[in-house]
Amino acid sequence: MRPSSLREKLLEIYVEQNIDTNEKCDMEAVKRCVMNYLRKKYDDKKIQRIIDDINSKHDLLNESKELKKKIQLSRYIDSIVLSRIRDSYKSSELLDIDSLNPVKFKALVKQIVVHFGYDILFVPLYNLNNIDIIIHRKDIKIAVLAIKSEPGNLIGLKTIRQLRYIANYYHCEQGLIITNSYFDPEAINEAHNISITLIDRDRLIPLVQDLVDGRQEKDREYLIDANSEQKNSIFLEGEIKFPKTKVQVVYVKYYIDSDTNYLTFEGKLFNSGKRPASNISVDVKLFNRNNDCIYMKNFPIQKEKLESKEEVPFKFHFDEIPQHDWEN
Repeated sequence: MRPSSLREKLLEIYVEQNIDTNEKCDMEAVKRCVMNYLRKKYDDKKIQRIIDDINSKHDLLNESKELKKKIQLSRYIDSIVLSRIRDSYKSSELLDIDSLNPVKFKALVKQIVVHFGYDILFVPLYNLNNIDIIIHRKDIKIAVLAIKSEPGNLIGLKTIRQLRYIANYYHCEQGLIITNSYFDPEAINEAHNISITLIDRDRLIPLVQDLVDGRQEKDREYLIDANSEQKNSIFLEGEIKFPKTKVQVVYVKYYIDSDTNYLTFEGKLFNSGKRPASNISVDVKLFNRNNDCIYMKNFPIQKEKLESKEEVPFKFHFDEIPQHDWEN
């Protein structure tokens, strides 16, 4: 999994604004997109050079037209998948979810989360190796990944950590994976620690049945409770300076230190790569509800080198954040 690139973000603007000629492009919106993506303030000349560089390498106009066709196809599949499921149950045949292709399986997952009262906030245009949808309920943003797997294949630890990373990128407090398969023990244990809810094959079938029958009996059992267990959790972005190394923040919690009254973060870093990492630091970024970064601070990790598959704990605090800000 990976975050969206700047090129993909610009394509979203082309699609959203239904741009079919370069003359119709809203350059102010494009410039805002660049600044929001880079999270830095540049002058107009610098931003224009970045945009020109992307346009010199990619034909955004034609790519956006192809994306529109894919979106129309996706909406068509969304409209027919539920009727197919209901027809299957009416004929007293259990739906063979393994027969669904990945696109239809993702459409099924979308129908399920909407049925159980979640609002869809965002559907990435590029969902290959990415999340499928971002949903929202009870002031919680959740990154959802639908995995259509071959029978017998277990979802492993790597997928769990990748979803946590991509959820961090979209500023989602929690993650949700729904699959027609099962998860291995390491994945289950890790998911519990980092607020990722797992719905395997055995839990998915009752949800589909509730969807068909128009009920919500499994909602509290499978979705709400599981996603509300860790209200006092927040997830950070890990940044390293050593090439070709993967260091992830795999678990972190925040609390108010009773002695100092500071907003305090503690957790651990894990090097999931094959090479050691050095000069490791963590960028802690706090966002308001408009997705604006209001505080940012870099914390170096004291350990000089983190070996492959090694974990290291960390603890640091913000002493300059006013109390009314972190309370809200």
